[in-house]
Amino acid sequence: MRKNWFSLVLLIAFGTALAFTTALNIYLIGKSREELGRSVLRNPASLKTVKKHFIAILPAISDPFFINLFYGIQQGSTKETAGLELLSYSPEVEVNQFFLSAEAYRFFDIALRSKPDGIVMYFPPGSDIKSFSDKAQDKQIPFVPIAMDQPVQGIPALVTSDSFVQGSEAVSVALGLLGKDARIGVILPAGNPNSFILSEEPFLNGAIFEINRRQQGKIVAAEREEENILGGEDVCTTMLQRFPELNCFICTSARSTVSAAQVIIDRGIVGKIVIIGSDEDLDVARLLEKGVIQATIVRDAIKMGETAVLSLSQKGVMSKFAPISKVSTYTKYGKTTK
Repeated sequence: MRKNWFSLVLLIAFGTALAFTTALNIYLIGKSREELGRSVLRNPASLKTVKKHFIAILPAISDPFFINLFYGIQQGSTKETAGLELLSYSPEVEVNQFFLSAEAYRFFDIALRSKPDGIVMYFPPGSDIKSFSDKAQDKQIPFVPIAMDQPVQGIPALVTSDSFVQGSEAVSVALGLLGKDARIGVILPAGNPNSFILSEEPFLNGAIFEINRRQQGKIVAAEREEENILGGEDVCTTMLQRFPELNCFICTSARSTVSAAQVIIDRGIVGKIVIIGSDEDLDVARLLEKGVIQATIVRDAIKMGETAVLSLSQKGVMSKFAPISKVSTYTKYGKTTK
């Protein structure tokens, strides 16, 4: 009898606790809904309705240039009140004769079938950009390609940086440090059969222009880095062996900048070789702070991305755009922009 009474007390206690917990949950849910409703009514402007659908197709590379390029695309999409969809393809996927991965082609076809209000897409040097533009035009979908430089044959509505200006600025900084004694090696990006020949490379032509304008220093070598992960280090080592008078490396990417710095560190000649880098990531910033590299020239990738997206809404989307020529020079002492 006493056992049954104790069980009854426990049952009543557990039942009361359960009822109280259920009531509390119902109360809290109600309050949450009430507060949510009040918040929406207080801030109707926070409820944004997108008016357009844009698609960006970019390589899945952690290079700072592409990080900033995507940030600019996001900014442009926000200004256009557009929803942005990113399709990022791996550059490691099988590459066909036009130097874009098969995945990039597949994403472009998917984008066309989606019938968005516009597509922006990055193209590496040597890509057949015109065939993509023609397909988009056939589907009547606004399309703005992005590349480092305008190909020799010229592509309408292509947003580019200005490697000529970047090369000129890099040499200007090098001459400011070394003057007439500058003996420069230029590390150009890896190429393919459709890339610029060396005499047409905008970056190298900008560097040569500045040498001739200043009548100082000399470019003793210009080589392309290999595509593999140690390609930059290999070309730096080869240059130093073939041209012992070399006292300055000028680089065209964050990867080649870090590669050149690694070679200088390994050889124990930090401070004896000037390095003018390109772009900026955490590694480049660290090397700059430690004095391993003396400066880095950064393209305005954010402006490139934003310009590409805003151009989608222009009626003259087939017009030719001027290159985004602004570059910023970073040293351990600060930043200057031209």
